[in-house]
Amino acid sequence: MLDTTLPPGYLGAAHLHPLPLHLPLLPVRATCGFPSPAEDFYGSQDVLDINQRVVRNPVATFYVEADTGTSMVEFGIFPGDTLVVDRSLTARHGDIVMVCWEGGFTIKQLRLRAGRYELHSGNPANAPIVVPEDVELDVWGVVTWSFRKQLRR
Repeated sequence: MLDTTLPPGYLGAAHLHPLPLHLPLLPVRATCGFPSPAEDFYGSQDVLDINQRVVRNPVATFYVEADTGTSMVEFGIFPGDTLVVDRSLTARHGDIVMVCWEGGFTIKQLRLRAGRYELHSGNPANAPIVVPEDVELDVWGVVTWSFRKQLRR
């Protein structure tokens, strides 16, 4: 029997009191086009703790790795991405959610149409999952962030 109490790719809960890891945060936004010559001087330098940035409720926040499927790439979630899932949030129309569906966990966009829930992938070739009226949808959490490793070695 498959254990569905924890999702596949489960990386663990966020720590309640993580050790701070203050990394430099430059006081400018990085241009993805042509850089501005005015950005040659960086006066003050703030710090960034990634846990403070992505974790709102540590006791309800978990990390999970996206599987090898590509149905969510149009929503910016690629195979192997690390997802931050907050179980304390109430899912709303348009949120990316992690649901327990047919005995397993899946990531989809939640939509409410004509009083019924639908689960949409980012790939238009995949038909939405229309949740039957007599079925209670088990939303495990709301995806709040995703991280992708850029270095491919």
